[in-house]
Parts: sequence; structure tokens; C-alpha cells
Amino acid sequence: MKKNLLYLLLILILGGITYYFVFKEEDNAFGKEEANFNVKSIADIKTIFLSNLKNENIKLSKVKDNWTLNDTLEVRMDAVKFLLEALEHQRAVQPVSLLQHDDVIRDISVNNTKVEIYNQDNKRTNTFYVCLNPGINNSTYMLTEGAKRPYIVKLPLQNMYLGVRYFTTVGEWQSKHIMYHASPIESIQIDYKDSVQYSFALTIKDSNVSIQGPYPMQKPINKKRINSYLGFWEKLFCTGYEDRNMLRAGIIDSGRQMATIQMKRKDCPLQTLMVYFRPQDQGTKATLHIGNQYYDFDSFFGLLNNKNFVLLSRHTVEHMVRTYPEFYEIGEEVPNNNRPN
Repeated sequence: MKKNLLYLLLILILGGITYYFVFKEEDNAFGKEEANFNVKSIADIKTIFLSNLKNENIKLSKVKDNWTLNDTLEVRMDAVKFLLEALEHQRAVQPVSLLQHDDVIRDISVNNTKVEIYNQDNKRTNTFYVCLNPGINNSTYMLTEGAKRPYIVKLPLQNMYLGVRYFTTVGEWQSKHIMYHASPIESIQIDYKDSVQYSFALTIKDSNVSIQGPYPMQKPINKKRINSYLGFWEKLFCTGYEDRNMLRAGIIDSGRQMATIQMKRKDCPLQTLMVYFRPQDQGTKATLHIGNQYYDFDSFFGLLNNKNFVLLSRHTVEHMVRTYPEFYEIGEEVPNNNRPN
């Protein structure tokens, strides 16, 4: 029994020593002028700049508890938290050996992410470069601006490559939650390219909803169905951003367009989304036959605000592109079919 207590005491002592040296708050073992890679108080961060030699630039800004991407875009909060975790806990464990020094400097100089951190007083507190080539045993090499030697940087008790947290592509940082804002919707207008008889415009003013179409309807508006439809727009997500897709220019210039959607929210700029049929390719599992052309059955392309080229699932498109007569039919929710071609 006494022997067990002794073992337990030894384990507690060793655990305490490990915690002290790994997790205790202390100044970095290396001077800040050489190894200033962590932020003591992430709550004090106001702005983070990430950039690379390809002229990709990311600005993450915090106002109160809300983060934005490049001043106007909604940012993926999981990515922000992933980055902040690194900034708070990463530590320099040792300088790069003299044997590796020249090779690491060469790698950093041609393939890096530059990181700049500013506090609430707009004072720059950290500037360093993250090598985007993993080192031996997943090591992460970082170099403080103005320092002479790069360092191996790690998270406590982890052996993971940290460079994956310092990416600089807008599409990877941007939230897939699109056409959303806290302001209420004032109008939605959908114009179909080849099925104009289904086009419509919804207008919401002082809780009153009206709908206009290409011809008059004798039935009363189904308000429950309209409310169901409006609710969908508050949780609209794209599958991903395809701005580098080689098909982008061809689709926008001469692709088959399904519809143009315009949304206006209170005190917000008009948003537009042009929906295109996606040509079938090697990844197509099922096809959609229109005229003498075949398209992907499960996904579509969209041009958001004349800027972002996005991928949309069939499920999402079917909820967006409703038809004028549907809002006069009996039933509470908008049916999940009748998509115009």
C-alpha cells in the first residue's frame, strides 16, 4: 500500500514538473528580438495580416467579439480559432542547426507566409515568417523579422506542422454562408433565362409581403409558404469557392444560365447570384439532359456579386429557384421539386 502511494506521489510530482515547464506563463526562453512567435493575450489582438509572395493577402479584423475577413466578408470562425490557438501556444523550442541553416533560410525566402499582429492600440506586436515547407519530423520553421536565425516552433506536447494554419487564400478563409446579413430581407427577385413564366419578385415591407409575376393570379398568397421560403435564405451555404476553376471564364461568358437572383436587405447593398448549369465531367455521377447538352445532375455553378465563382449543391439550388405559381398553392412548406430548366 505504501509503495502504491509512493508511486502515486512520484507521478504527481512528475506531472507538476511537466506542467510547469510546458504550460506555465513565462517569457519565451529566447529573446523576443529573435523568437517572437507567440501572443500572450489573444484577447488583445485587433488585426492579423497574412500575406505571401503570390500577392495573396488576408486581413482578419476583430470588432468587439466579431471577426471579419478583408473588412467586408464573413470569415470561417473555425479557421480563426485554429489560428489563434497557434498564436497563443506555439513556442520556439530551438534554433535551426547550423547545418540546416542555409537550406531553411532558402526555403523561407521563396515559400512563406508573412504574419503581422496588431493589438487594440494598433501597435504591431509580432512580425514573423512561417516556412510553408514542412521540416524533418513535421517541424515548422519560423523566422522573426530582422532576426538572424530561424527557429523550430511547436505546440506543447504536439508534433504537428503548423504551416497549415497560416493559409492565405480568400476562398479558404471565407465563410460558405452566403448572401446573409443580420438585416432583414426587403426583396428577392428571380429571373429565369429560359422560363420567364416562372419569374417573380417578392417584396417585404412592414411585415407585409407582396409578390409580382408575369401574369395575374386569382388565388390568395400562401403566406406560410412564403415564410418558409424566406427562412431558407438565412441559412444558405455554398459547397465551396471555385475562383481558380479553369471553367470560370467560359461558364460566365457562354455557359447555360438558369437564373439571376437579386436580394436586397435593409441598409445593405444589393446582392446578386447568377446560377449556371455545370457541364458534366469525369466526376459526374448522374447527368441532366437539356436540349442536346448534358450537365451535372448534382451540382451547379454560381457567380456571386460578380466576384466569387461558387459551387452549389442541387439541394441548395432546388430551394432557391422556386416558381411564381408555387406561392399560391395549398401547403405550408415550399415543395422540393419543380425546378425550372
